[in-house]
Amino acid sequence: MHSHRPTAAAVYSALALVALIVGPPVVLLGFLDPPHIPTGAELATPGDPAFLVNALLATAWLCWLMFTWSVLAEVVRRLRNVHERGVLRTPFQRLAAHLITTIAISAVAPAPQAVAATVTVTATPVDAPKAAQEGDTSEAVRHTTYRVKPHDTLWEIAKTHLGDPMRYREIVKLNEGRQMADGATFTSDGWIRPGWVIRMPSDAKEPEPRHARVHVVREGESLWDIAERHLGDGKRYKEIFKLNKGRPQQDGGRLTHPGEIETGWRLRLPEQAPSDRAAERANVREPAPAPRESVTPHAIETPAALPAHAAPRVSIALPEGGVVGLSFAAGIAVALAAVRVRQRVRRPIPGASEAVQVAALPKPEPAVQAVDGEFRQATDPVPDDYDLVRDSFTTKPPAMLDVGVRADQVVAVNLPGLNLCLSGDGAEDVVRALFTALIAQAEAHRVELVLPSDDAAELFGDDWDALAMHLPGLTLTPTFDDAVTHVASEHIHRTELLQDAEVGDLAAFRASRPDELVPELVLVGRLAGRDSSYLESFMEYAPRLGIGAILLGDRLAEAGCEVGTDFRAVGGDLDGADLFHLSQQEAIVFQRRIALQHDYEEPAEDEPAVEIPVVENAPATTRVCLLVLGEVRMEIDGEPVDIPTAKGMEMFVLLAVHPNGRTREEICAELWPDVGEPQAGYRFHAALSDLRKRLWAATGTTRKETNFVEAESGTYRIDRQHVWIDLWEFHRALAEARKATVPEAKAAALDRAAEVCRGHLADGTPYPWIDLDHRDPLTLASVRALLQLGGIHEKAGRPKRALEVMEQALTLDPINEAAAAAVIRLLIGLGRRDEARLRAQHLNAHLASLDLEPAPETQTALRQLHTHPRS
Repeated sequence: MHSHRPTAAAVYSALALVALIVGPPVVLLGFLDPPHIPTGAELATPGDPAFLVNALLATAWLCWLMFTWSVLAEVVRRLRNVHERGVLRTPFQRLAAHLITTIAISAVAPAPQAVAATVTVTATPVDAPKAAQEGDTSEAVRHTTYRVKPHDTLWEIAKTHLGDPMRYREIVKLNEGRQMADGATFTSDGWIRPGWVIRMPSDAKEPEPRHARVHVVREGESLWDIAERHLGDGKRYKEIFKLNKGRPQQDGGRLTHPGEIETGWRLRLPEQAPSDRAAERANVREPAPAPRESVTPHAIETPAALPAHAAPRVSIALPEGGVVGLSFAAGIAVALAAVRVRQRVRRPIPGASEAVQVAALPKPEPAVQAVDGEFRQATDPVPDDYDLVRDSFTTKPPAMLDVGVRADQVVAVNLPGLNLCLSGDGAEDVVRALFTALIAQAEAHRVELVLPSDDAAELFGDDWDALAMHLPGLTLTPTFDDAVTHVASEHIHRTELLQDAEVGDLAAFRASRPDELVPELVLVGRLAGRDSSYLESFMEYAPRLGIGAILLGDRLAEAGCEVGTDFRAVGGDLDGADLFHLSQQEAIVFQRRIALQHDYEEPAEDEPAVEIPVVENAPATTRVCLLVLGEVRMEIDGEPVDIPTAKGMEMFVLLAVHPNGRTREEICAELWPDVGEPQAGYRFHAALSDLRKRLWAATGTTRKETNFVEAESGTYRIDRQHVWIDLWEFHRALAEARKATVPEAKAAALDRAAEVCRGHLADGTPYPWIDLDHRDPLTLASVRALLQLGGIHEKAGRPKRALEVMEQALTLDPINEAAAAAVIRLLIGLGRRDEARLRAQHLNAHLASLDLEPAPETQTALRQLHTHPRS
């Protein structure tokens, strides 16, 4: 049975309508005389009571006529199924529309009209290239110009377009005193507004787009292979060669011949659309024209934060049996990155007595690791966490929902007006997957999910309520009837929004009023055993209002399909599709990761320290130095040398990370994870032999003097007498700092650590084994060590040295709030207030992009900017 509240609303609206149409004539004709045309005598005495009564009667009849006209116009519009009003409107149009709309969608239709399924299925090719959008720059006579974007600062503009943030002074000099288009004047304070067109030095350059089409060369690939994969035609390899010819690569090499490329090189790809042959290969089906009620374009959107040029797997199999799509993986990757970013932002400055050491980062569940790993493999290059979170932010609701795979292509359905009813043994697992996928996209009012509590308990367990409180976009109702009532109320509200804006659907409303966020609304629940007539009565108009349903059990107006234990759909538009699915435990694992973004707290666990052996390093005067903190570089006698063997250098870096060495099997598992024996063994010995030969040639040494990589009892490690490694020096300095008992001794040790810490571990290298297990923990320890060192120098009265160290910490982690606040405070103390203001802008822009407010300590530093310095 449906709720009595909608019926009551219909009754009250009908009674009000009858009273307003019938009541006035009854009262006016039954108790008062009809109005008449005033005589000349009455017009001569307008203050006469008879004249006033006659005027009031005429006004009352005119209002009644206008209201009745509005009601008739709304009824005719409904009967003709016209969504826009005529030009003629009366003051009572909105009231009439509200009453008619409430009656139309609240009253249960005695014989519901069969509703055609609104599921639109689109086959999506695995590769969907899309050209990256670049900003414009217009040439001036003696300088270039730049249009300021939201959250821009002069510091960031100078860093991005001039290569040095300190060159912001040149921008200030070029623009000081200039009047902008909005009438404001550019001042030396450097505060800028979005939309301003500012002058830039003539050497300003457009940066390479953050997610430019870039391919990292894999072992055994050729330019023909890359063109075949990304452009759809191997003959287009010449375009890739022309675009990359002569560009320096990270190993020092350059592309000079189409047939000679090295593993690990980063090659730019053409931005234009693929050739005709590529379009034929993609076999993209032109969709049929959309029904009149549908407002969703028949196109697949690139998932948030997922580069369009990726060539991912069509589906991802999870360790416990679930299967999801890559768009799902993108949402989970953003959730993981968001949690890490918030931790980075709020990381405090350690006290002088704290022991800073490398700590292992907690690893997520296997299912989460699986989807995050697939996302990283498909994303080329993998963006920094902050860039990933910032670029994924959008208020635009999703147009499509990926539901499964058919014939190696993703199957997606229109989200607005979704009418999906599933039955069978596998239906619940499919609903769990679709629900979790939508929750991952519910940020910024993009999606609202309405779920009855009793159905939630069946899908996710009785203990799910605590987790549900932290899931974005979720509305829990006590019963299914309450959920339908909520959707019906939203139906009325959205109809009134469209009528007020005089548009026919929600897409047009969003275009006309972009500041009003109206999410897609999806009802999720169990329909079996419940009366669907009331729901059917208004779902006919749901597509244009951005309302849909994912239901279990009986079919809603003949729309639905059967899902077997193999999760293959039988019947309906999804027939033959292998649907995505999650078990209850898997769904909760992913939802927990999403909830952690929204103040959901898990029991705190101490991060275990990583046992990194402090080994005896070669003397600093050693001829051969391997630098891995920052860009990987080999130096001999203080001069950088090119060792053009990608796998050999990667093996050297791997052994530098493991000072006590690794076995051949362990090295092969890291460097060639997809290659079995004996091929992996052959590659290992070939790479090692090539590395040794090149080092011997570069140093003028022989095998008798050193092998550079020693082998003992099956374990390979770097020769500690003939190779000096900056990473080992860093670990030794950090260990000495932990043992120090006084601040000055600790500062001396940390100063040595800061001296060798040039950047992130193996910065820029595409080593898949290095990020989570090695690079991220080391970066965290490095930032903490620098923050601690800066704090010690500041307390000791050495502000310039403290500023240098804090700047170094910000280079490693540009969004650390404590370091940024310390830099602002130190700049003010040194009298460099203009730089402090720019740093404050930069910090505020970072925090605003993450929807965070400055911490109290930061607010104290920012307030100092508004106080006048003492003379």
